[in-house]
Amino acid sequence: MRRKFLQVRTAQVFLISVSLFIASHAVCNAEWSGWSLGSFLPLNAVETVIGPIIPPCGIGNTFRSEVGTGLASASLRGAKIKGSQGDEFDLRQYANLDRSPLRMDVFANLRVWRFGLRGNYWNFDTRSKHRDFDKVELTGLIVGGDVDLVQREWLAIGAQADFYLLDPRFQGLLRSPSPLDPTPDKATFRLQGDKPVTVGPYLRYIPPEILGWPVHLEAFYKIPIKGASLNSVGARLVFRPQIYRFDIAMRLLAEQTWIKFRSDAKDFQQISGFLPPQEWRLDMEWRLFGVDLAVYF
Repeated sequence: MRRKFLQVRTAQVFLISVSLFIASHAVCNAEWSGWSLGSFLPLNAVETVIGPIIPPCGIGNTFRSEVGTGLASASLRGAKIKGSQGDEFDLRQYANLDRSPLRMDVFANLRVWRFGLRGNYWNFDTRSKHRDFDKVELTGLIVGGDVDLVQREWLAIGAQADFYLLDPRFQGLLRSPSPLDPTPDKATFRLQGDKPVTVGPYLRYIPPEILGWPVHLEAFYKIPIKGASLNSVGARLVFRPQIYRFDIAMRLLAEQTWIKFRSDAKDFQQISGFLPPQEWRLDMEWRLFGVDLAVYF
């Protein structure tokens, strides 16, 4: 009798286990339709707009990470130091800044469901062609996060925040480009801004394959909220052919970046000529085109 009882219990456990496996497999392969909670809350209507609120197959299955490196060529569109008393210098002339600097970066991105955590190291200095090494420095670490407010199979729209762990600065010796120029012959500047913090929207659009290549489009806009005023707007066209277990991506980048910050009169030292003590502001603009190589896993 006891043996028969154990056989019946074993059969029941087996049938329950098989039923649970089939049910979970069906859920993971079926279109998400919401929990029973949707019977009295309009979750289905919300999910048709923003996508699934809870991942159908669990958080662990949504893990995705990316590492890579990139190189971009920048065109210096503007570079000026402006004084509160009306004095103004174009650094492309007075400091002979390189008008085609390079930006090199290494980046990583960890994504879980709708959330992402990013890190990026920039090497981005705009140097003078003079031997006294005038330069505008934007080299350092950037950390940020993002969240997909809308997450569909073909579209993601979200918000991001970036913290630039670097102090933008200009230091160098300005020379009058003409001996007849009424501005001083020489003056040194050491201007430094606070660490920028930005927020802004982003978009990922994933159309059908083009010529057999999986591609998608990314766009972003960064708005300054603290520290030096840093604006950036750009777009990337991403090519992602599948190779074994990894996706190797190539991204073509187009970007426009502006930065402005003020510095006190004590950061200015005059060598010759005459300039009254005043507050100074650095105002710069770059246009960048580049390529990134990344591995998704």
